[in-house]
Amino acid sequence: MANFQLKFKQKEQVADGTWSFHFEKPADFTFEAGQYVALVLPRLVAPDKRGPVRSLSICSAPAEEDLVFTMRITESGFKQSIMALEPGEMAQATKPIGHFTLTHAADSKSVVFIVGGIGITPARSIVKQAEHDMSTRSLFLFYSNRMKKDAAFHDELRGVRLAQYRYIPTFSQETAVCTDGTEERGYICPSMLEKYLSLEQIQESWYYLVGAPAFIEAMEQMLRGLGIPDERMVNDPFTGMATASQEKK
Repeated sequence: MANFQLKFKQKEQVADGTWSFHFEKPADFTFEAGQYVALVLPRLVAPDKRGPVRSLSICSAPAEEDLVFTMRITESGFKQSIMALEPGEMAQATKPIGHFTLTHAADSKSVVFIVGGIGITPARSIVKQAEHDMSTRSLFLFYSNRMKKDAAFHDELRGVRLAQYRYIPTFSQETAVCTDGTEERGYICPSMLEKYLSLEQIQESWYYLVGAPAFIEAMEQMLRGLGIPDERMVNDPFTGMATASQEKK
């Protein structure tokens, strides 16, 4: 199943309970921003009924030096084992796959990312690659978390320099008032989209949805209520990798 050898470099905390894991990127490893792999750890430090493998979005952009995976840490054997990796240890990865890429949206219409929690990983890859390429395409990133401390890459995403990019973080349980108009409170809803997108943009944009299944279902229902056809909505159900776990955390 695994095709590439990945040397572990380091880990870093990027939000409350959320860590990024950096690996050396093999010279022949190529991917499109937004794709994923099955990552196979060299060892388990605790039992895990799914074994040492998970399907994980690539968080880094193709233009970046390292191959990075980011996840919320739980008590699972896999998560505890990746936390225990030492620099120099070797993991394995399959060839990257997945259609959650801008290639899927072949026209020049705006792209609206609607992201929940750790689903930010493929969206970060796409946005950072767009920044590297100095893209002029209109990109809107709605990023939903309970509180600011839960939002991975919040400061980085806020600082992205693109001609037509808008970052809209929204926090459902944050009590501190945002006084400068750069954040939203509550849940992503039609009125929030209407605040940042014109009616024409709402109807013609591509919508890239990523997050927990219940989040994606709720966002699909919201968009259908706005008259958005299903063919303008993109999400990645991680099909096509039968031997890998379908967990994406």
